[in-house]
Amino acid sequence: MAVEIAVAVGELAPVEIKPYDRVWSERFAVCAELVRAALGGYAVRVDHIGSTAVPGLLGRPHLDIQVSVAEPEAEEEYRAALEDLGFALWVREADRRVFVAPQGALSVRAPKCEVHIYVCRSGGVLEYDQLLLVQYLASHPERRDQYADLKRRLARQCRNDPEAYAEGKRAFLRETVRMAHRAYLDLRALPDVC
Repeated sequence: MAVEIAVAVGELAPVEIKPYDRVWSERFAVCAELVRAALGGYAVRVDHIGSTAVPGLLGRPHLDIQVSVAEPEAEEEYRAALEDLGFALWVREADRRVFVAPQGALSVRAPKCEVHIYVCRSGGVLEYDQLLLVQYLASHPERRDQYADLKRRLARQCRNDPEAYAEGKRAFLRETVRMAHRAYLDLRALPDVC
């Protein structure tokens, strides 16, 4: 299935990266609570992913949240609940949906930052790879530092082109996921990242 842009959610912000901030984890906890309450038992897992989930790694100051569900294609089971929170469906892919809430779009209890939700299949490759990536970068400072250097360089080169910034990271991230697969043989061996 090809990538389908579901809605235009405004202009992508220029690429800006900031040093790691512990407040990112606090913001995640608040957003995760809102998502869990809205989705009830339909959300199998709600995890903090992306650069802001990796202590010590600089990142773009928005949250990436992975919501694992039994069937991502069954949007009728979760889409309205996420939209009621302030999220808009942004991208529809096979086995994954991406929702975005611009800064200030969520309830007054939510942090005032951009939030992306990646709905994926529970037990699927996308879920597994994202959890492995976060854990691997958190526990391998040399690889985390290499990623930070790449992000700094790309942020300078691609400041006004977020798509090029994301594309520039793909090969490094794919290789890091391969390294993580070799390092971790079983997802059950990972600590709970919720």
